[in-house]
Amino acid sequence: MRNRMSKKHQASLLSFFIMGCLLLTACEADPSIDHSSKCSFTFSYDDFPTSQIFVAAQNPGSYVFVSTKGDGKNTMRHVYVTSNYYQSPTEDNIITNAIYNNLNYLLGSTNEIGLIIGCSNFNGLRAYDRCCPNCTTLRALQWTGNYQKVVCNSCKRVYDLETATISEGDKGSSLRRYNCMFNGTALNVWN
Repeated sequence: MRNRMSKKHQASLLSFFIMGCLLLTACEADPSIDHSSKCSFTFSYDDFPTSQIFVAAQNPGSYVFVSTKGDGKNTMRHVYVTSNYYQSPTEDNIITNAIYNNLNYLLGSTNEIGLIIGCSNFNGLRAYDRCCPNCTTLRALQWTGNYQKVVCNSCKRVYDLETATISEGDKGSSLRRYNCMFNGTALNVWN
């Protein structure tokens, strides 16, 4: 029996492909997008319409931590989502769709620490690497204050998610930012 994709999944993959082609033909790259670590993430709204990742993508001030882990057998992938609001348990979204499961997920510095995705109040949809950009070892940033900021428990720098800049602590680099788009069918993060 042949494995067939639904029309919604075909449309989602087609839109991701078209978006990639448009990016490749762009005249100038956005200088604020980080390219020091590869980033490639796609998450299907059709498969997970109630996920907090889509709440964060559409509501200013909402952010989520996103990480992923495969089972090592290419049969299922887990996408973990933790919201800055609601303080509910971390979502464990299990991807069993062969198309999405076999995509090469690269979440910046490391898949296990992952990304911060959300909607800023003035700059729209944003995706940042969740690893501290100023520590020499990979350190996961944590929610702090009013959950509109993240802190590195090692270097003690606090980063504002609205601007990606350091709001408290020693001077240093801003959060590493990636391209991010939600087209109603899938959320895509890339560089």
